[in-house]
Amino acid sequence: MDYLFGTLYRIEQGREMYHFNSDSELLGRFLRLKENDRVLDVGTNNGVLLCYAALQKPERLTGIDLFPEVVDLCARNLAYNGIAAELFATPLQQFEHAPFTALICNPPFFTTANASLKSQNRYLRAARHTDFLTLSELFFHGSRLLESGGTLTLIIPHAVMDEAFAAAAEQDFHLRRIAAVYDHPSSESKPAGIKRCLLEFVLHRTATIEVEPMRYLDRLHAEAEHSEKALKSVSF
Repeated sequence: MDYLFGTLYRIEQGREMYHFNSDSELLGRFLRLKENDRVLDVGTNNGVLLCYAALQKPERLTGIDLFPEVVDLCARNLAYNGIAAELFATPLQQFEHAPFTALICNPPFFTTANASLKSQNRYLRAARHTDFLTLSELFFHGSRLLESGGTLTLIIPHAVMDEAFAAAAEQDFHLRRIAAVYDHPSSESKPAGIKRCLLEFVLHRTATIEVEPMRYLDRLHAEAEHSEKALKSVSF
């Protein structure tokens, strides 16, 4: 059982399955939900993002993943942490459901036609490479499954920003919040470049864009430890 930074939750991670990482933590802590939100986590894996979502007490949580055994692991983690959610083993492209108000995803983003560069582990391959889900498909099916005014929140590398914004515009998603992620603060002796971008889009609604403070990976866990101390004083 691994500690989920910034929360009181503990997560079981499958030995061969994709493990949560700093991207998972950043996205979970960037997520902003309302009490009446009906949330869909695409590629729920071990349930980390559903755990972060549960902290904000939305109306309903739903998770989907490609593999039944991964969904079983997610179900165990949610049960262990006292979180209720409906879970399905299905590709996003085939998923049908009543409309959601919020969709979250830590999507795959590596694109290559060279099979030798892809992991032979099917769990890691699905999590890292776009064989099973492209950004265009994520926004297309997001628009199909979300109510008008619903949000799609994700984390992507800075290098695929243009692709993400093109896919969003095609489905009438509008940027509402953004935060840049760096390895460390920049200085004359140690310049820093953007590693990731946290993005929240809203469907069919224009919005004033909120630019949030920059995040730094070298401070991530220090901030999370501070958050844990605060959380320990709260009753769930």
